[in-house]
Amino acid sequence: MTSRSPSRATPFTWLVTFLATGHVALVAATGRLRWDHVAADVLLMGVAWAGPRTRRFLAGGLPLWLTGMLLDSQGLWLFLRGTIHTGDLWELERQLFPAPGGLNWPEWWATRFNPVLDLLCGFSYAAYLYEVFAVAIFFFVKKDTRFEKVCWAFLLVNAIGVVIYLVYPAAPPWYVLKYGPGPADLAALPSPAGTARFDALLGIHYFASFYARNTNVFGAMPSLHASYPFMMVFFLWHKGWAWRVPAALFSALVSFSAVYLTHHYILDVLAGLTAALAAFLVVEAVFARRTAQAPIAVPLTTSRGDTRA
Repeated sequence: MTSRSPSRATPFTWLVTFLATGHVALVAATGRLRWDHVAADVLLMGVAWAGPRTRRFLAGGLPLWLTGMLLDSQGLWLFLRGTIHTGDLWELERQLFPAPGGLNWPEWWATRFNPVLDLLCGFSYAAYLYEVFAVAIFFFVKKDTRFEKVCWAFLLVNAIGVVIYLVYPAAPPWYVLKYGPGPADLAALPSPAGTARFDALLGIHYFASFYARNTNVFGAMPSLHASYPFMMVFFLWHKGWAWRVPAALFSALVSFSAVYLTHHYILDVLAGLTAALAAFLVVEAVFARRTAQAPIAVPLTTSRGDTRA
């Protein structure tokens, strides 16, 4: 008598299927459907239906997918945002972090750039996101529960960022340099700002294409560019100094680049670092509580006094 293989369908499988198909329907209905939407949704469903082994990836893959969908749909919620801050944030930055000549630091760097810093900062601004994926994949391959933590913290820090974008919409420094400190121009197009110099040096259009798809020009506060690598420092801390130092240096470089490339103020960077720390601590607390509540296996005692797990 042959045993039947268990069904691959689980309630979680059907939930993922519902989310993926629902997302395709949403982006199609709002006229935003692209090939990468379909590819991401098909991949998500494929992993869910492939079986228990690949389904393990969904413990982190799902929050990564949710993060992508959250950021991609920002434009649908912009009608909810409050008053957009332009000149007031510019002036506050200048008062709190004055640069030489009575300027603020993004304004100071806007006329004092050089090719070496352009290449270094442009590289960090391009690699910041890939570091998160590399760390997550590393923990997944190692079968380390930090894989799930990294992915859920990534979702949480982005959710914090999106909420603040709505509560405190803020123009980036490049916007004020280009349009002035007056009332926000809602027709303003996204700009690669200082990263355009990186594109020009290498003869590519990476940042031009990346920022052309940005649906929220007024999302400077907090700097999620600063958030991601700072959060990775905490997740890699247990690996020792050989991992801590490079992770911390990269985080510092991205934070500096955010200001140097005129994408963010120092205040934005500090807000991003705070959001990263908050997301890390919340996820650590949730997972610690889940572990504490997990049932403990009690050894079984045989009649001879042996114990069996």
